[in-house]
Amino acid sequence: MITVTSAKTEKLIRIVLVDDDDVFRDLIGANLTRRGYQVASVRDGASLYRELIEHPADIVVLDIDLPGDNGLLIAGQLRAMQRTRLYGIIILTSDSNLQMRLDGLDSGADVFLTKPTTPLEINAHIQSLYRRLTLNLQSHDQRPWRFSRNSWKLIAPSGAEIVLTHLETLLLDILADSPGRPVRRKDIISTALQQDPLAYDERRLEAVVSRLRRKIAKLYAASQPIKVAHSVGYIFADPIERE
Repeated sequence: MITVTSAKTEKLIRIVLVDDDDVFRDLIGANLTRRGYQVASVRDGASLYRELIEHPADIVVLDIDLPGDNGLLIAGQLRAMQRTRLYGIIILTSDSNLQMRLDGLDSGADVFLTKPTTPLEINAHIQSLYRRLTLNLQSHDQRPWRFSRNSWKLIAPSGAEIVLTHLETLLLDILADSPGRPVRRKDIISTALQQDPLAYDERRLEAVVSRLRRKIAKLYAASQPIKVAHSVGYIFADPIERE
């Protein structure tokens, strides 16, 4: 049985599996249940939202190709909502090209898996991700991120220093003003970057965010604080202080 134990309680890891392939969903769901997880299986985004209202989860395993909202959109929405922004998100897709993988990670996913995959592989990633989530929660209790605009540095809860470029510093400057709340792309471009939003190519901003997220992931694996708020902008989701 996969549990997390403390002095007061024993907690089952709760997973919601979202896939419109009934055979695949039943196979993976049954296997994860046998491994001791608490599993709910749904076939689309609307059913997922209803499920999460009734029963909060720890990790969402999410196929990209779904009826209605696709998996990238759903991942972004989960990251944008206060009550779900710290969930673990594993995205599944049959498309293995690099851009799709980058889109999946930029949408807010923690793990990106290419189908066909196996219950064994999914289980391994669930356990690894849950350990990271637990470390993240512990770091929340201990110390926040720190941002130094003058020295162009972002300092992780572990003390690891991420050296920033000028554009990354400008981006973090505006995100740090609204921790936990989405900042619109338009505001980032006009206020932080001091560019005309009508003339600015948003792909340049996306490239800045992607590079910064990769820097953070390399030096501090316990958390990815910069989340995508789909169709809105970006969020610095963790507590952060200025130096």
